[in-house]
Amino acid sequence: MHDVGMNMSQLSMSVKHIDDTIALARAWSHDLYHATEAFDMERIDEKLEAAMAALDEARAALAGYDEAIEADHNAVGSVRLV
Repeated sequence: MHDVGMNMSQLSMSVKHIDDTIALARAWSHDLYHATEAFDMERIDEKLEAAMAALDEARAALAGYDEAIEADHNAVGSVRLV
C-alpha cells in the first residue's frame, strides 16, 4: 500500500478490469458485425465498425497502464507527520 493510502495492486486490477471489459465489448461487437454482415445490414454494420474502432482506440489508450501506475507510484513523495 502506498503511504497516502492508495493500494497500487487494487488500482492496477481495477484498470485491468476496465481493459478486459473493453476487450469483451470489442469481441461482442465483432461477432455482431459478422452476424449482420451476413444479412447485408449495411447501416448497422457501419455503426458496429465505428464502435469497434472506438473500442480499439480506448484499449490503445490504456496500453502500458502498469508501467504508468508504477512510475506514478515511484514519483509520489512521502507524507510527513508534523
